[in-house]
Amino acid sequence: MTIKKATVLGGGVMGSQIAALLVNAGLKVKLLDIAIDEKDPNKISKKAYEIITDKKRPQLFDLNFASNLTYGNFDEDLKGEDDADIYIEAVKEELEIKHSVWKKVKEVAKDNALFATNTSGIPIEYIAKVFNDDERKRFFGMHFFNPPRIMKLVEIIPLQDTAEESVKRAQLFAEDKLGKGVVVANDVPGFVANRVGTQTMNDIMHRAEEEGISISETDALTGRSIGRPGTGTYGLSDLVGIDIAVTVTKGLQQVPGEEKFFNETKIAEKLAEQGALGRKTKKGFYKKEKNKILVFDPEKNDYVEQSKPEFPILGKFSKDLKENMDIIFNADDKAGLFLWETLRNNFYYSALNVPKAASDYRDIDRALIWGFNWKKGPFQLWDLMGFSRVKDRMKEELGELPEWIEKRTEPFYKEGETIERVTPVSDFIDSEIWNREDSRLSVVNTDQLLLKLQSGNNIISDGFAKDLIEAVDLLESEDFSSMVLYADGRNFSVGANLYMMKKAHEMNQVEELVGPAIDTLHKSFNRLKYSLKPIVTAVQGKALGGGCELVLHSPFVVAASETYIGMVEAGVGLLPSGGGLAEMSDRILSTNHKHDDKQQSMSEVLTNIGMAKVSMNAYEAKRYGYLRDTDSIILNVEKRVEAALNKARLESEMNYIPKPEGKYIALGRDFKALAEGMLDAQRLGNFISDHDYEITLKIAEVLSGGDIPRNTYVNQRYLQKLEKERFLNLLQNEKTYARISHMLETGKPLRN
Repeated sequence: MTIKKATVLGGGVMGSQIAALLVNAGLKVKLLDIAIDEKDPNKISKKAYEIITDKKRPQLFDLNFASNLTYGNFDEDLKGEDDADIYIEAVKEELEIKHSVWKKVKEVAKDNALFATNTSGIPIEYIAKVFNDDERKRFFGMHFFNPPRIMKLVEIIPLQDTAEESVKRAQLFAEDKLGKGVVVANDVPGFVANRVGTQTMNDIMHRAEEEGISISETDALTGRSIGRPGTGTYGLSDLVGIDIAVTVTKGLQQVPGEEKFFNETKIAEKLAEQGALGRKTKKGFYKKEKNKILVFDPEKNDYVEQSKPEFPILGKFSKDLKENMDIIFNADDKAGLFLWETLRNNFYYSALNVPKAASDYRDIDRALIWGFNWKKGPFQLWDLMGFSRVKDRMKEELGELPEWIEKRTEPFYKEGETIERVTPVSDFIDSEIWNREDSRLSVVNTDQLLLKLQSGNNIISDGFAKDLIEAVDLLESEDFSSMVLYADGRNFSVGANLYMMKKAHEMNQVEELVGPAIDTLHKSFNRLKYSLKPIVTAVQGKALGGGCELVLHSPFVVAASETYIGMVEAGVGLLPSGGGLAEMSDRILSTNHKHDDKQQSMSEVLTNIGMAKVSMNAYEAKRYGYLRDTDSIILNVEKRVEAALNKARLESEMNYIPKPEGKYIALGRDFKALAEGMLDAQRLGNFISDHDYEITLKIAEVLSGGDIPRNTYVNQRYLQKLEKERFLNLLQNEKTYARISHMLETGKPLRN
């Protein structure tokens, strides 16, 4: 049965965010909470509704979705018969309160409704005491990680007698509808992610205190170098909340058999007692003071300036995790041995929790990657370090290992195996046409092409632009039906090569080095846009600068909901040079609405690009005009390539009509004058600098069609020529050079 309607029980922080997630996924949702005021019984749920639909910072992708969200209270809205397909409870973590809510729900719910609790600390079996045998078959834990819109992990925790069908329905719903990664966990304290994640954090903190390794030193060692978040251990605890870590630790210390794995951490407990709980109280292990990040000194009981860690091993690490694992395994210094013990203890505890917490070791990896943002899970890291040698050393140092590890003789993962449950892209590939530095072209599904962007950091390089032209030529000349373009990684593409721009300026060869690259870029994007056969681009994460322009020129797009699109060149003193301005003009000027509307639309485009605005999700990208109504949005980012292949197939079978090269009436000097007036006012009000003025005015000149009368016909190629001229002019400006240099050095924009 398809889940279309949901009731969320509890309008607190988690309840309201879960409700927003469900609405974003297309469900009709009721958000209920207790009635604390007779005059305004919906006071709590109404406040949650107002936060979800706040116009300045909405939790919804599109405020038009708000019509699918209603609010009410437990007394008035849990009477008679209810038609929700699933109830998700997120009330206060007190058993008596949860029981009282579920007693009301079970009286009104239909016979096949699913019952889920979002508890993170109370055993699912305890909450289930209010249900009869039939109701228990439909009840389970459904633990979302915070914030539920962003965090991929959902833990489903069935009872012993939860029906397999109920678990399957919930898992398909979470994966296919909500776009989450599901781990089926056992009903043990902490479930999977918090149990294993908290244990390793506790272990690290305890040993750091014992060995005299400072907070800053510990975080430098236990961050990206071992595939964990850059915050390090203490920084992550500040982010999550020190009180939560302490509470989970103390709870697990009471569980027979677990006490030896969860030790006292004096600094954490001292800070918790003082109310310094991390970022939510603005101080914890770290404290931000003006422009500095101070660190807690337990001996002084105060915050002090950080000193740079000086462990030699830190200088040996790179982005290659396999190489780092080898360095750690062979290390004999204090820091290296600390890291070996960190990983060894995590490997051992993870192994002990199969099948105690999860039946499949892959689920422990999934839980830590999806719930704690680790780059690799414990068993993946074990493989990287070397399965056999790690096993032998662990046995030597720790004694007997879990039986299933003792029996195992081969690595945990086969070559190319991933933790994802979706069909891997490699399974679609029939043959490879080329595998070059910047792209890989394959034949998939017999008659489709698949072009992968794989340049360094997925930049839109000159090499990729040439490969794109060749790929479109092949698509059109051979017996292929369609093509899909995609990139791996968290981000689709963050633009062009700024180092090359900086070098061209320094060599005083902007025209010679950059000019031809822009011509190639225009040619490649035009080939993409006007392709005689359908092309679909699958996009995720950031698509900025040239990445945004590639998306703009794609005949069709499949975008993950968490896609952030924008032309951000103004932030480094430039304007879009890949045809982005021309394409936005095309989209506005080729429509049929009145000229005044076009002028207003063009003004909004000018503002967005001049301010380097980036959409906060794919639906906002539609409102900015970066995506169109013909483009598709999905919540499950891992399915974007498969969805794009399906869309390309459908378009190829539906009498695809290529985009014609047209011409349209430009807004001309009228729009340029309007833009000048607007920019003058902003400059006089000190909202923009003189250089901001110059950049944005050049953007306006391109959008207007240059120095021509209104109602003059222009085409896209002419506007691209204007783009190129103004881009090259700006790149030779010293203030633009300063912006590019500052961005490359600091990663932050310079407003000069």
